[in-house]
Amino acid sequence: MGKGNFLSLSVMFIVVTAWFCLHAPVFAAASSSDKADETMGHGSADEIVVAKVNGKAINMAQLMREMANVSMQRYGNQEISPLLAEKIKQEAMEKIVIEELAFQHASTIIKTVPPDSMAAKIQGLKKQYKSEAEFQKYIKDEFGGEDSFQKQMERLLVLELFVKQEFESQVEVSDQEVKKAYDEAKDQVFVKDEFVQVNDLIFFFDPNAPASVEKIEKIKKTIVDQYGNDPSKLSVDGTFAVEKNMPLDKVKNKPLYEAAKVLKEYGWTAPINVDGNLHVVQLIGYKPAVNKSLQDVTPYLTNEIRKQKRQGLLNAWMSGLKNGADIEIMDLTR
Repeated sequence: MGKGNFLSLSVMFIVVTAWFCLHAPVFAAASSSDKADETMGHGSADEIVVAKVNGKAINMAQLMREMANVSMQRYGNQEISPLLAEKIKQEAMEKIVIEELAFQHASTIIKTVPPDSMAAKIQGLKKQYKSEAEFQKYIKDEFGGEDSFQKQMERLLVLELFVKQEFESQVEVSDQEVKKAYDEAKDQVFVKDEFVQVNDLIFFFDPNAPASVEKIEKIKKTIVDQYGNDPSKLSVDGTFAVEKNMPLDKVKNKPLYEAAKVLKEYGWTAPINVDGNLHVVQLIGYKPAVNKSLQDVTPYLTNEIRKQKRQGLLNAWMSGLKNGADIEIMDLTR
């Protein structure tokens, strides 16, 4: 329920516009300017019932808010055609129905929400806003007012407490599971060598002549000042070669490796004599070595495995919520 989970009215307006394209006859009476706020969820939209779940009415304002969430989370800035709007509506309706069924079931187990839990949840949300006025505007824009906001927060806490009580206690994570997860991810995540990648300029000048170093320094300055620090823009004249995006080996390329890894990104080394050729390298990529032991990451892996198991239990429970439920979706096109 954080700041990032609720969308601006401008995004909601896009979704609602697509919805109206599908159901224009139903909402023709609400198209005038004096009805604008109502169609956005603060008037008639609260009164239009779009579904009933075990007798509990779901209104248009709820559906529009969920359509906005689904649109942003799943489809981003994709243009909303009438066909996509219909798909978004169906996905949003399914989500609302499942959430309502989950709440109805959870509220039979969790009868009350501790006031301190509610206060802590609201306080945590407030911290995401610069001022009380901004927070109150968020409540008005996204919920229509304080009463609706309090109800939604209470529903959220009921579900959180239910999941913690009913599923958390069922989850156990063994040492063997943690070890298996570590071994599977070790080479990709937990143990990795240092990585250095460069653009390498090799010059065919006399490596012992002071003039060679002077020429190279001038060329470096030209690359930075005239070519946007991009060595590939140099005109090829036979006096140098460029190897772009070259990973350096810690052993085989030791002089270049050691000089490059301490540079700032896109910085240059001084000329370095390697096997009779002068090199200057530009650092374009660096990743430090990672060497985390099983002991180091056990708390993290335990928590991740626990979350996955809990989600699996929750998904299995939610998949059966519609069994035996009385769900009525209204046909508003008639």
